[in-house]
Amino acid sequence: MDVILNINNLTYLNIFENLSIYLEKNKIITISGPNNCGKTTLFKILCKKIKGNFNIILNSKGIYEFSDKEYDDNIQVVYQDEKIISNNTVKELIDIQQERYDKEKVDFLVKGLKLKKVLNKKIYELSDKENFMFRIAFSILNSKCLVLIDDIDQYLYQYEVAELYSFFRECTNKYNLTFILTCIELDSAIYSDELYIINDKKITLKGDPLYVLSKDNILNKIGLEVPFIIDLSVKLRDYELIDKIPLDQGELINKLWK
Repeated sequence: MDVILNINNLTYLNIFENLSIYLEKNKIITISGPNNCGKTTLFKILCKKIKGNFNIILNSKGIYEFSDKEYDDNIQVVYQDEKIISNNTVKELIDIQQERYDKEKVDFLVKGLKLKKVLNKKIYELSDKENFMFRIAFSILNSKCLVLIDDIDQYLYQYEVAELYSFFRECTNKYNLTFILTCIELDSAIYSDELYIINDKKITLKGDPLYVLSKDNILNKIGLEVPFIIDLSVKLRDYELIDKIPLDQGELINKLWK
């Protein structure tokens, strides 16, 4: 297992107690949990906005052993409550940075994140969703290693979240990146490689998303709603009406129709 990030026995205030996470390279990891479980705080710790005596290893090196510039080159974050503010248009801001970036990568991100239609918009004119997608593009451009995105589903419909996960999958293969995402709705987590549930200062569940989402008794107890399609599919599988859990309603209907 090629581990990119080790979080070892993280304890912070009354938010985390001996929390440990080990993440593999080139994976898409989703972290969820009830409100105020510490998802955003965890990102701030990983990005050194909150500092402490934390044992966190990135690519076999303690995060405080990196210079600030070196660390920023390796890890980028998109927070839910931050926006890029500028009088420039999207195209102007991209052109200003063009010398730093590979043109093929810029074009790939503009197309994949559907930014072509907003290239001539000024940054302050962008909708919340457009600004969010623009920030994701810049984070992927600037990171050599790890991209963190807080509340991936805050501005997006479910089908858009699925498309975004698919795009991230291309980025893991094309640019050797790893993604850590947090989500509000558990529907979003279906498309990740691994799902972590944080509750009561620790990891309550972890593993393959379908395995974690099948633990509806635990998830419901901590206030998380299991996606309907998963909940129904698990019950149908238990009655041996289907042999695997489908990822969307259309796939489930096709299985039942047969």
